Amino acid sequence: MTVYADTPRWPRHGTFWGHLISDTSLAELHQVAELAGLPPRSFDLDHYDWPEMARPRLVEAGAHLVDNGELTRILIRSGLRIPLVGRPAARARRSAEHAAQLGLALVPRDLIVGLSGHVDPLPPAADAAPAAFRMTRDDLAAPPRIEAHQEAGRRAAADLLERLDALARAQGGDGFVGQVLADGS
Repeated sequence: MTVYADTPRWPRHGTFWGHLISDTSLAELHQVAELAGLPPRSFDLDHYDWPEMARPRLVEAGAHLVDNGELTRILIRSGLRIPLVGRPAARARRSAEHAAQLGLALVPRDLIVGLSGHVDPLPPAADAAPAAFRMTRDDLAAPPRIEAHQEAGRRAAADLLERLDALARAQGGDGFVGQVLADGS
């Protein structure tokens, strides 16, 4: 059982990002990511995204550095890979499971309950409906982070958060913690 990291080469948020994978199990992957101090939110179905500044912590946690092509081959051989063409269906399954867990009748485009994983980015304004939004709440004591191109999206996010909080409280929780991408339809 080994965890592998490739060379960060994808720009986002002012740095470059790489991928961290396991050759055998997601449990092992989560364990090494935690040891390296990667936030649970950086998990993406079959890998973690990691910023280039995390390289020393990853090596210290036991990750083996490989080139990007080798990382892809290892992930394919592991049986854990979710191919690009299968990612929307995997997200839809995850969203349906999380909606059912809460008792939410209408399933948003992408939904995560809890801190592990992230939803897709909000599409550009030209490709998004007026009520589209992306919302993240990682801490009940802090306001949610809402991304929306229009006021209709901010209102839709606030309305959904109110429903999600009520559903979470009905199940004995203090409120909704997670992430939502709604396409505004």
